[in-house]
Amino acid sequence: MGQTRLDKQLVNACGCIPSRVVLASLAFLGFVNLFMVRVNLSVAIVAMVQPPNVTEDVQAQCLLDAQEHRRESRADDLGTGPGLFTLNNLTSRYPSLESQDINGLLPWNEMTQGLILGSYYYGYALTQIVGGRLAELYGTRWVFGGCIFGGALCTLLSPLMAKLHYAGLIFLRVLLGLVGAMSWPSMHALLARWIPPLERSRFIATVYLATTLSVTFTLPLCGVIIDWYGWESAFYVTGSLSLIWCIFWFGLMYDSPSVHPRISQEEREHIELSVSVGGSSRLPSKRIPWKSIASSLPMWAIIVCDMGNTFGLSLYMNQLPTYMKNVLGFSIKKNGLLSGLPFLSRYIGGIIASSCGDWLIGKSLLSILSTRRIFSAIAMLGPGFVILGVAHSGCEPAIAVALLCLSLFFNGAITTSQLVNHTDIAPNFSGTLFGISNTFASIASFIAPVAVGALTEGQQTMAAWQRVFWMCVPIYVLTEIFYLVFCSGTVQSWNYSGQPTRQPPSVPNDQAEAQPLQ
Repeated sequence: MGQTRLDKQLVNACGCIPSRVVLASLAFLGFVNLFMVRVNLSVAIVAMVQPPNVTEDVQAQCLLDAQEHRRESRADDLGTGPGLFTLNNLTSRYPSLESQDINGLLPWNEMTQGLILGSYYYGYALTQIVGGRLAELYGTRWVFGGCIFGGALCTLLSPLMAKLHYAGLIFLRVLLGLVGAMSWPSMHALLARWIPPLERSRFIATVYLATTLSVTFTLPLCGVIIDWYGWESAFYVTGSLSLIWCIFWFGLMYDSPSVHPRISQEEREHIELSVSVGGSSRLPSKRIPWKSIASSLPMWAIIVCDMGNTFGLSLYMNQLPTYMKNVLGFSIKKNGLLSGLPFLSRYIGGIIASSCGDWLIGKSLLSILSTRRIFSAIAMLGPGFVILGVAHSGCEPAIAVALLCLSLFFNGAITTSQLVNHTDIAPNFSGTLFGISNTFASIASFIAPVAVGALTEGQQTMAAWQRVFWMCVPIYVLTEIFYLVFCSGTVQSWNYSGQPTRQPPSVPNDQAEAQPLQ
């Protein structure tokens, strides 16, 4: 009786807010926490390890120039110099001279750091399909919530294990990857149940790219926390925030509109009608058409594109702070802030691209297939060429950061292409398909840090990092070409495998009407 009265009060208080908006808000914060515990190590490791031996090559290109300007400034103070620079504008241009950096005592070389940063993806590659399938059969509430809870525990234990031995930290990162891997596929299963087809690109951009927004403020947040309280505090703060989120998720989340106690009848009917027209079934199939999936070229197009995109994104997330410090010379606080700016650009790019894509499809100006191709080309070829500018920007931090922001702004268009394409071709198995593609993408994720470590070991130089950036160009281009040739925007026949009756949608997927979120 008390619960019924509470539900009625909530309806009166919140009835003007669509239930899927509340769901999107919870999921948004969930993805924020998911990536906070994932990327905190990228900044923390800079403060955890002993500083590398700075080679003569780096000094000549980035630091020696700044030292020369400092000598000129001192000479000017004595009346013997040209007076072109002052100490104030010198430190603003070369932030490495601003303050003493924080350096830890853990004796990890570049290869060890690469293994630690990549270890998350060792576990991440194993449970993708499991997470998607569990969510399809039993719902997203416990799967996604369990991912965040498990990640919080791993994060809180990380400082202790890092001090004992780096193998202990690797073990926790693998475990973190195991639980984190199930999150994205489980949310894709929820997407097919809760979100009408013409709202899915915007939902993905707003909610899924919360991970990108999370990186934007997690990197500077961790930089400030580490500067104030030490690197251990970065793990304690991010782990605790995840635990707080779990309380709200398990208290307010429901797996489908049909079991939600506070959803309006109008919204429930609209959602159920829209997702059924898009090819989704209320009852999950007990049998997965593995053979059809394995022989599907549209599915392989998604997989290959996902691998190329994830390789480049992994480099940005895991190695960018190291590049900022060891080559460009940013202090730990500015490192976090400037490393996060490109990810803010990616979030903005995703919102713009998804809104444009949904509008183009909704107005029948472009088909689903044409939209996926156009925005995929922007998301993959844009970064593939802009990163060449980063490679040759030299010791000009402003230019390097601006180009990195532009690169990830283009990459935000992935929300309107490969990232949503699973629900186009097989909404009934979208969680499983996302798990399959992300499993393959995980291979690229743990190869990237190791490859960077091999290219830069013992030589944190501009030339070494140019090789790193050039490595990304053919990967972006070749994987995108494969996607453009073989992708599809049509529901595949095997989407209805295992259903009691085979019922293709009465309205084509790219013409299904959906009311926009209010």
